[in-house]
Amino acid sequence: MSTQSTDSIDLTTLDLGHARHWADDPPYALFRRLRNEAPVHWSPNERWPDEGGFWSITRHEDLRTVTRDFETFSSEKRGIMLVDDVGVPLAVQQQQMISMDPPRHDRLKKIVGKAFTPKRVALHEAAMRKIISDVFDRVDEAGDSCDLVTQVARPIPARVIGSLLGTPPEDDHKLVLWTNMFTAFEEQELNDEIDVSSQQMYLDMFEYVVALKTARQEDPQDDLMSALVHAEVDGDRLNDIEVALFFGLLMAAGNDSTGATYGSTMLALLRDREQFEMARDKPELVPAVVEEGLRCFPAFGYFARAATRDVELEGQQIKEGDKLALWYISGNRDETVFDDPERFDLTRHDLGDHIAFGAGGRHFCLGAGLARLELKLWIEETLRRYPEMRLDGAPRRVQSMIMNQQFSIPVSLRG
Repeated sequence: MSTQSTDSIDLTTLDLGHARHWADDPPYALFRRLRNEAPVHWSPNERWPDEGGFWSITRHEDLRTVTRDFETFSSEKRGIMLVDDVGVPLAVQQQQMISMDPPRHDRLKKIVGKAFTPKRVALHEAAMRKIISDVFDRVDEAGDSCDLVTQVARPIPARVIGSLLGTPPEDDHKLVLWTNMFTAFEEQELNDEIDVSSQQMYLDMFEYVVALKTARQEDPQDDLMSALVHAEVDGDRLNDIEVALFFGLLMAAGNDSTGATYGSTMLALLRDREQFEMARDKPELVPAVVEEGLRCFPAFGYFARAATRDVELEGQQIKEGDKLALWYISGNRDETVFDDPERFDLTRHDLGDHIAFGAGGRHFCLGAGLARLELKLWIEETLRRYPEMRLDGAPRRVQSMIMNQQFSIPVSLRG
């Protein structure tokens, strides 16, 4: 869809959530039309008719406006997904920090924020370097080709977030499956990897986290779970449910976010040899690679809000209870903010204006510093080890609106 003409599509009847618009890539051409002609657009949501329609917010400026006004546009009222009870049930979403409004949100963020300070993140750099190196050592042992998603983009973030939380390496695969349970309801192939009911997996994860929490209460370690268990704000600590749901949120964010951006960023470099060689030959450009990757390929296509009152935005009358999709993948390609926004360009001057970690306000990503460091180390090592890496087959994208990531990227490691 992203490379096809959209001139024949009637925007007044467009259902942006229809699967046909997401068959190959996100519908960037449609988003461009929406930004210019209908920046706040209503879709009927025919895919899940019982869930009701939604408004699409597509312009960079409007995304910032909505994100920063939590009193009018709530994360908690109807959750952060376009569906209330498909995938992660609304009642579960509302118990996670990412789907809370102040003051509940602020209380939890203040507690867990202590575990994501720049000083604490920096302490994990050596461990992250070793994790990345160990995974690439295993890739080298397997031969001269690999799949950058299944052999690299899944195991590295799983072990990074697992090491931060304090889970053992042998549990990484199970934790990735739990992550898919939260986010993969649109992608059948990922769902096929899960062989038990979602309800049973919720119970399994809860029991797992409570056991880990109990162990850290009795014997604290230098890990994130211990920090979560023992952190206090005004005498409050997280209860079992809050710890379990925050654990799930961290696993989903840690696995999906960096892995998604790494895969799509490497794919962009592999498709543009000039940019690949520029990044390879000038390691000082790797931070720019990271930021441009975050801009072009934010890990999550959108998060949702719900209106708490009737309100007007860009001339559209939004009713109390209406759901709004905040399309980060559109705002990050807004031509009023970024020059030549569809181009992956390591030399652009406006890298810092992207909204991959949210558009400001209370819900700016807590792990942004960790993600940036992990991506920097990861891309540096990839380019250092495999200076002649090439694509070795057709990549495939995950069929999802919320998960903006690749399913498979086959590569030849040495050209």
